[in-house]
Amino acid sequence: MTRPEPVGASVSGDGRTLELAWSDGLREALPAMWLCDNACEAFDAQTGQRRLSLAGLDPAARALSADLNVAGLIVSLDGGRTLAVPRRRLLARRRAFPTPAFWLTADAFEGAEGVSASAYLREDGALAEVASRITRQGLAILTGGLAEPGYLERIVARFGFIRETNYGRLFDVRAESRPGNLAYTAEALDLHTDNPYRDPPPTLQLLHAIRADEEGGATCFADAFAHARALQQAAPDAYARLAGQAVEFAYAAPDGALYRARRPLIEVGPNGAILAVRLNHRSLAPLDLAADEIGAWYEAYRAFHQRLHAPGAVLRVRLRPGEVALFDNRRIVHGREAYDGRASVGRWLQGCYADIDGLLATLARLRPETPP
Repeated sequence: MTRPEPVGASVSGDGRTLELAWSDGLREALPAMWLCDNACEAFDAQTGQRRLSLAGLDPAARALSADLNVAGLIVSLDGGRTLAVPRRRLLARRRAFPTPAFWLTADAFEGAEGVSASAYLREDGALAEVASRITRQGLAILTGGLAEPGYLERIVARFGFIRETNYGRLFDVRAESRPGNLAYTAEALDLHTDNPYRDPPPTLQLLHAIRADEEGGATCFADAFAHARALQQAAPDAYARLAGQAVEFAYAAPDGALYRARRPLIEVGPNGAILAVRLNHRSLAPLDLAADEIGAWYEAYRAFHQRLHAPGAVLRVRLRPGEVALFDNRRIVHGREAYDGRASVGRWLQGCYADIDGLLATLARLRPETPP
């Protein structure tokens, strides 16, 4: 799809707005105040940050004339002022954000072949590809990496910083003799998001395989956003209940610390976009909803759960030693199959959390959506 470009500009009769025409036929009236707030003069040349305060904007500003050229807009205001609005700020109004590619089934997931870990560490193109896959499908796999503890430090350093929690900077996911979390057993784990009892939960999670089990222990993934949308279409009342009723998630750490957060299972923004899913039955606190609402909430909860576990919905990946899964913890639910927990043969993954904004900022740097 061709990106829209500004093709013309004209000032309204009273000078309060400037009509900007776009190549796709859109015409929009921009207030003179917007022009003042986005002019080059409003920004510090060194830092690029806006120096003009809100109090410094003149709500009575009027434009007398405007000239559109390849660099942007040159606007003459009453009082003899001239403003330059750069083209990149005009284009930012029509920025095309990446469209998520939802996948209701494992077969619809497009990134199963993975990206070379060595290329990811060396080449910006491979890094951008990984970030793009997470943006579009919520999940990316690195292949051919090193099966050594601490490898995730190098992986995360390519785009941002590790988010340290009570589990540590890096945490080992393997069977322990005295586990403080069911994740540290050899049992199967139902699909879930991590740490829903935090506010906010980690937005990005990484799992690195150091040792693989010979038979069990496959890591399971599903696209919770895709299934939430499907639930909304098939059972709007159930969706509305999960999106509208806050419930509590809690985790009591071995040291006595109690983590608690209260949010809807499906968190929705003002425009209806799904912002996050919090799904972790192990950490669901006793419902404190009104008694006559509990049954309906569980029905909606089960309907969503059944969709996530429907035949073909789950992507099963047997991570080989050195491979890394990176996924959006707000969107992708993950779990695992049971495995042999004996230390001599058992599965050993190392994990960590990070902030997805660092990954998105890196993607914007490597694949800018608008020219400078």
